[in-house]
Amino acid sequence: FSSPQSVGFQNFSDLVHDKHFKEALLHNLAIVAAMPLWIGIPYGIAWGLHREIWGWKFFRFAFFLPVVLSPVVVGVYYGIVLKPDGPLNSALESVGLGFVAHEWLNDPSIALAVVIAIIIWATFGIGVLIFLSALSNLDSEQIDAARVDGASPAQIQRHVIFWQLLPVIEFWAILIVIASFTAFFPLIYTLTHGGPGYSTYTVDFDLYQEAFSSGRLGYAASIGVTLVLIIGVVGGLVLGLLRARRRGA
Repeated sequence: FSSPQSVGFQNFSDLVHDKHFKEALLHNLAIVAAMPLWIGIPYGIAWGLHREIWGWKFFRFAFFLPVVLSPVVVGVYYGIVLKPDGPLNSALESVGLGFVAHEWLNDPSIALAVVIAIIIWATFGIGVLIFLSALSNLDSEQIDAARVDGASPAQIQRHVIFWQLLPVIEFWAILIVIASFTAFFPLIYTLTHGGPGYSTYTVDFDLYQEAFSSGRLGYAASIGVTLVLIIGVVGGLVLGLLRARRRGA
């Protein structure tokens, strides 16, 4: 490393005008925008497991299994499965759905959506575990009282269970925000390397590229500081929206 030289706020000034950083930030925000799926899918599965559907013990294990896999393993695995001549396209062609086959990771128009789907698959088991734990600690007296008053299952779900679970939803939402900006570099690195082009570029991947590919350590540090601030702002906005709904109920 060379001797440090003070450049004031020049790195932050450059960051404001860096189109690759802006593009990466938009991609991270797109991942955060998938939050309804990130919350709804684990909750729906947790509700089914809580009701002890057929095979619930097996499914409880199966749904959590992707969580214990390294993101590197997940990236390599899906990199193989989603190749143009990979198992997925071959399976589609074998059942007469060849028209659905696609270059899933080589098409800039859908690559980010595919990556988001993989991210949700790889992490939703944590949400299932969190919601399953919360459902086992519901206040049954409130639910019984609502049932006696003639509330339908949908009304109980919306007006009783949802509000009991809201603190848990807030906790899971904050974990999603933090993970969306900091946890998926290994997956992006092994799966798409930010491509095709910059279509799956993320802020943490940009930080790595600037620090270890371009050798711009000071600029990479400014990205890191900005990333912390962004997580705080986005996390605060998400909590504010959830709590505003609670107050407006």
